[in-house]
Amino acid sequence: MTAPISPIPIGQTAGYITPGVIAAYQNFDALPEYLQALDTVIIYIDPNGNVFHLNGPLAGREGVRLGQNIKGERHLPFEQVVTESAFQFGATIERTNYIRRNFNLRLMIGGTGFNNYTYRLCEDRWWAGQVETAPGWFGVFTRMTGWRWSAVWPLKTIDTAQKYDPVMYGNNYAVYDVDWVAPLPCFFKPAIYQTWDTSGLVRDANGFFSGNVTLANRGDLPTYVNYIVNGSGLCQVQDNNSSTMVALPEIFASDGSVLVDTDPTHRTLVADNDPVDNLFYKLVRASGILSFFLGVTASAGEAIWLRSYIRFVYTVPPQTVVHFKVAHNNPKATITVIVPQRYKRAW
Repeated sequence: MTAPISPIPIGQTAGYITPGVIAAYQNFDALPEYLQALDTVIIYIDPNGNVFHLNGPLAGREGVRLGQNIKGERHLPFEQVVTESAFQFGATIERTNYIRRNFNLRLMIGGTGFNNYTYRLCEDRWWAGQVETAPGWFGVFTRMTGWRWSAVWPLKTIDTAQKYDPVMYGNNYAVYDVDWVAPLPCFFKPAIYQTWDTSGLVRDANGFFSGNVTLANRGDLPTYVNYIVNGSGLCQVQDNNSSTMVALPEIFASDGSVLVDTDPTHRTLVADNDPVDNLFYKLVRASGILSFFLGVTASAGEAIWLRSYIRFVYTVPPQTVVHFKVAHNNPKATITVIVPQRYKRAW
């Protein structure tokens, strides 16, 4: 998972300052507020693509803004598994469990300047974006950290008691406590990537074109590199921050692009054209005689992750630059190296 790219139709973050404009100011404090961009900006993008500015210079622009209370956006949630016994001095920390991130925030809908009709429109637009089966994006911006994102789902039914009808006496205002859950407890930035090709390279003694792609994990959490391989043939990729090269199973032209995900909790190999259920190839592989005579044909009808067992055991450490080595025996092949960026906190 990575963060959404350019999701904000109205920017109130740090603006671009031309030399001519900056020359008109003697110091940073003299800059207009919108150029300083010192406020903490919080937005929510619902599954329908609607943007809500909850905090910052444009807070409440869509009729919904953050109240006084917010919890869960700061520190990485974890639990220590601790054992104690009568024959032990103190305790032993067995392991650290990283658990889901729970958000609780107080939201205010409507208020001064809203009539009955506009209040109900704003309220309806907000609740239409709280989809229990699809995530929205919770985004936080500060000038020091930039944008960081977390995919959030509604955790439970809203149960905030209302004293009166929100539109009574022309108030057109309501306060709700909202609970969200993020299954992945970290915050994300858009992944950093670069594409390698064989231009200007010659084959080595083993018949491979090889090279390096230099990318950084700028986050403060370990991460796992992804590779997108285009081109049939044999390919080798580096196991994250290590000297180990992992040989992929043979890639056929019928596979299309192949994703190599080194995260051990994900499927390692996925091809564009992986068969879902091919009875013909299943029969071929089950028959020793047919498989012997057909050889490559049998393998080509098999999902790429079934062709051989491969394993990645290392990570990309936080705030580390890695020179990823890649190799392919196809002169027309390309390999895109992707490093997700993960953070413990929203800022």
